Formats: sequence, structure tokens, C-alpha cells
Amino acid sequence: MANASKNHKGGQSAGGVGTITNGQALARMLGVSRHSVTGYVKRGMPIYDNGGPRDAPRYDSAMCIRWLRDMEVQKSTGNNTDELNIDEIRRRKELALMKKEEIGLAVVEERYGDIEAIMDELGEALATIRAHLMALPKYAAQLEHQDALTIEKRLEEEVYRMLEELADFTVDDDDDSESH
Repeated sequence: MANASKNHKGGQSAGGVGTITNGQALARMLGVSRHSVTGYVKRGMPIYDNGGPRDAPRYDSAMCIRWLRDMEVQKSTGNNTDELNIDEIRRRKELALMKKEEIGLAVVEERYGDIEAIMDELGEALATIRAHLMALPKYAAQLEHQDALTIEKRLEEEVYRMLEELADFTVDDDDDSESH
């Protein structure tokens, strides 16, 4: 058998595990194009040496297959390279742009209300409840000659009336908030 370091057409590697081969033969073994092999080298696939004709690279097939397998494992487990992270960044950017467009469309279609108008109406409802609560001691003073059970019942009714008023709060769809 010929010396492996001089044979570019299939000598055994020093470890005896893989075959030392040229790029075209490696491409056939991997079932890819010669151009793909060149791309793999650019991404880090190991070269055995540059002992081929005209100093062409030679490859240890076992090392290359292991490298390719490791890249597939990394890709499938999410331990992606920077190239894949760039793809994720692009995907997220596209998603953000789509969401922005949806919100813009929803505003145009008036699915979102005017926040200032909502806050004005909520402020009015809370002011009304506050006024009722502030008047509660005066209301209770009118009940001072009643028995405890009647006072408790009337105060409870008044509090429930205020809570009902708050629970019935809705934002008007008309522009009547501007007329106040």
C-alpha cells in the first residue's frame, strides 16, 4: 500500500479510521456538491493537509463526517452559530413589523379607544363615588336615633348603591365627553 501522506486518491489516515480523499470524492461520500464541501471548509470543517495535486486540500473522511454530524446536532439542539442567530434576529424583526402594522390598522379601524376620553370618563365616575363616600358620615348622622340593626342595614344599602354605580361604569362610544 502506498504512503498515506503522498496518496491523494484514498490512502488510510494515520489513525486508520477514515479515508484520506480529495474534495470531489468527499463530496460523493457525503452526497453533496463539491461547492458544498468548499462551503463546509469555510465554516470550519477540518482539512487533513494540502498534499493533493497542485497543493489541493485532502480530507480525512471520518473527521469530516464527525464535524458534519456535530454541526447537525448543534443546529437541532438550538446551540446555533452566529449565522443562525442572525436568522432569528431577522425573524423577530419581521414579527415586530407585522405587529406594528396590525396595531396601526386597529387604530385606523378604531378598535382601540381614545385613552384621554376613557381617563376623563373614569375620572368623573371616581369623583362621583368619592363624593358619595365623603357624604356617608352625614348620611350616617341622620340615622343616629335608629337602632344599630337599621343603621347597619341602611349604610350597607348605601355602600352597595355606590358599588353598583361603579360596576355599571362604561365608556360611552359617542363624543359626548367633549360636551362636558
